[in-house]
Amino acid sequence: MRAYLTLGSAVVTMAALLTGCVGAADDVYGDGDGEGAPVSAQAVGELTVGGYYCPTRGEIAGRDLPSDNNYYVTTFGGPGDAQRTACGGYANGRSLYIAGSWRFGCGARVRVTNPRTGRWCVAEVNDVGPNICVERAARKPIIDASPVVTRELFGVSSAGWSDRILVNAVAVNRATPLGCGSGTPPSAPSTGSTGSTGSSSSSATCFSGTLNRTMPYATCLQSRFDNLWYQCTSIGWIQSSAIASQRRGSAGACSQYLPR
Repeated sequence: MRAYLTLGSAVVTMAALLTGCVGAADDVYGDGDGEGAPVSAQAVGELTVGGYYCPTRGEIAGRDLPSDNNYYVTTFGGPGDAQRTACGGYANGRSLYIAGSWRFGCGARVRVTNPRTGRWCVAEVNDVGPNICVERAARKPIIDASPVVTRELFGVSSAGWSDRILVNAVAVNRATPLGCGSGTPPSAPSTGSTGSTGSSSSSATCFSGTLNRTMPYATCLQSRFDNLWYQCTSIGWIQSSAIASQRRGSAGACSQYLPR
């Protein structure tokens, strides 16, 4: 787990906070990736947000889902804050991710919506957090998200708990494509199995957050979120590095080839 705190409009790791509070002892703080990362008693006394103590063991993050699905949104990752995450990913600030694995589970897809405009982003859970002290200070559950999410929904690249920017967040099917858009959100793509509609793989479509529209089966495009190439298949978008040079992927030859 990355034990981070959201302070104002900046995200600060506990490791960074400890640097100014404690001497140069090598074992004061571990690498930040384990729930039981050692922290000295002196340092712990300094780790508070809004007067609330920030634990490094036990109940370090929120678990409860609010009945109205409303949260404040904060940001983490990107230049100066890029880091490994608890679910095995990386907070690079360029892709669609959120923290919240204790609520939704690692790898879950969550639709985060600006309730004032209806614009939404579907992001993937890749970390734990934020620390429970931040939610207690804000007096509200928090979705800690990539700067991509807040840029898409609010036009800002950073947000902190004291900004009190409200979002609605709900878990969606894990096969739901990542992306952002307006209007009716995408649903999980067809599995390609025969159903009451008699649909087949060739009739499957995939919603593209890059283009903000539904794309036909076998479309190949380069995502604006991570610059990687994806092809629309019967089970959704599948990434393949071979698409750029061979113009084909898991579904065969590209029906459309759309670089950024």
